[in-house]
Amino acid sequence: MRHFRKRCRDQLVAFGQPLPPNGLPVGPFMEQMVKNVIDGVDRRMIPSGQYLAVLVDEGHDFAPEWLKLVAQMVDLHTNSLLLYDDAQSIYDKRRGGKPFSFKSVGVQAQGRTTILKINYRNTRQILQAASAMATDLLRAQEKDDDGIPLLHPVSCGRDGAEPIVIDLPTPREQAERIAELMASAHNEGHAWGDMAVLCRSWALMDECAKALSRRRLPHKVRKGARDFDPLADTIKVMTLHASKGLEFPVVAVMGARQAVAGGDRNTAEEGDPLEEMRLFYVGATRATSRLIVANAVPV
Repeated sequence: MRHFRKRCRDQLVAFGQPLPPNGLPVGPFMEQMVKNVIDGVDRRMIPSGQYLAVLVDEGHDFAPEWLKLVAQMVDLHTNSLLLYDDAQSIYDKRRGGKPFSFKSVGVQAQGRTTILKINYRNTRQILQAASAMATDLLRAQEKDDDGIPLLHPVSCGRDGAEPIVIDLPTPREQAERIAELMASAHNEGHAWGDMAVLCRSWALMDECAKALSRRRLPHKVRKGARDFDPLADTIKVMTLHASKGLEFPVVAVMGARQAVAGGDRNTAEEGDPLEEMRLFYVGATRATSRLIVANAVPV
C-alpha cells in the first residue's frame, strides 16, 4: 500500500533514475517526478509488469498519464487491475481533464470488465437520499467495453435512520441546528471523532465552527492538510472537496442547495450543475450511519 507519488519516488531511487531538482516548488517537483518515472519505463530503465495485481483507490481522480503508468505495472499474464468510480470524480476541471478511453491509457478492458455496483459504505436510506439529489449525475450510461462506465450504485441492504433535512432561512440557523443534532448524536453514544460537518465553502465552515463553539462542542476546522488529525476526538469541519476518500458515522452536509443548483452563492462561483451534483454526492456518501443535509432541495 503506497501513495502514488511516493511510489514514483521509490521507483526512481530503486532503479537509479534522476530525481527532480530540489529547488522546484512542490507542485512542479511532483509532476516532474511522475514524468521521470514514465520516461524511465519508456526507456526500459524501470521494468514494467512488476505486480500480478494492482488496486487503485480513488482511481477516478488519476490523470490519464497516471493510469497509463499504473497499467504498465500490471503483469500482462494476469492483467488484473481494479479501479474507478466515475460518480465521485470531482477534480477533472482542476486537471483540465477531458473524457478518455481505457484503451488510450493502456487498460485492456474489452471483454474482461466486471462492474462492481454494490455500495457497502452507506445505509440504504443514505444512498437513496444521495442518489435522489443527484439523479442526472447517476443516470446509468451505456458504454462499450472501452468506455468508462457510470452506473447507478446498488445498496447492500443495510438499514439505518432516515436522513434529516434542514431547510431554515439563514446559514446561522442551519449551523445552529447542525450543532444541536451533533450534540444529540453524542448523547446517544457517538464519539465526537465519529462526526464531520462538510461545507461548500470556507464561509460556511466558519459559520458552522462558530455554532459549535457557542455550544462548546470540541471541533477542528480543516483548512490545510496539517489541520486534520483523524484520531482526535473532535468534530471535523471541512470542505466537501477535502472530505474525498474519508468516511464518518455521522455527517452533516452544509450548502447542499448551492451544490445541486450549480454554484456556491457565497463565492459567486458558477459551477457546472453535474459537477456540483457530483461534489454533493461525494459529501453525502461520506456518512456511514447518519446523514444531515442543510439548505437542501426537497428529496
